[in-house]
Amino acid sequence: MIIDVSNIIGKHKFRPEITPKMLLKQMDEAGIDMAVISCYAESLDNASVEQAISDYPKRFIGLYTVNPWEDDGAAKLEEALAEKGFKGLYMNPLRHGYMLCEHEVFYPLLDVCRKYQGVVWCYGAAEVFTSPVFFGQIAEDYPKVKIIMGRMGLQYDNASAVSIAKNHENIYLETSSGMDFNTRRALKTVGADRVLLGTGTPEAGYYPLELLKVRNAVKGYEDGEEKVLWKNAARIFGLEGEVRS
Repeated sequence: MIIDVSNIIGKHKFRPEITPKMLLKQMDEAGIDMAVISCYAESLDNASVEQAISDYPKRFIGLYTVNPWEDDGAAKLEEALAEKGFKGLYMNPLRHGYMLCEHEVFYPLLDVCRKYQGVVWCYGAAEVFTSPVFFGQIAEDYPKVKIIMGRMGLQYDNASAVSIAKNHENIYLETSSGMDFNTRRALKTVGADRVLLGTGTPEAGYYPLELLKVRNAVKGYEDGEEKVLWKNAARIFGLEGEVRS
């Protein structure tokens, strides 16, 4: 069993559409069993994600994307989590123009996630809008919300990303775009229970390279490969009774 927690599908104004069948073909070729999917932040094509999780419920887990500047964002998210089968929220402050210290902008969305036990995937790279240093306060304010730090600081801010995650048990680190030593640092600092396979397909990486990186990094950790490749994701998305190796 392999679960990848970072994939994009749907329409984009300037890029070719990524359909579920296109992504499934890549997944099957690489041996990926399930993918956490969201739409491009710029397009807000949640309809494509909704259709994919409806058509392929055993293969896709959906995250709903919201521009928090929209007045009805929290209401749309609540409907998605309560009625449409979405499992959490996708956040990309860099694309939507807010900083992770501007809590009043996006905390209404986290209130909804707390209510429905939705997982939050948030882009967390070496950018002023999304710096990993902001995640600590968010994790403290929402201790029961599971937060995936996407890209885990990339190369430039990975050290602070893993340090912050070490001190907050509800922060999980996602491996896409990171170098081998970043993944090893994450495992050494927070342990194998809070690191998740992510490829960022199609924007950040691709399946064979990311799988090789993770498999090399987890050597020496007890059950490390199973935990990072699927068990941790199954646990935080509430799939433990539905999937097995």
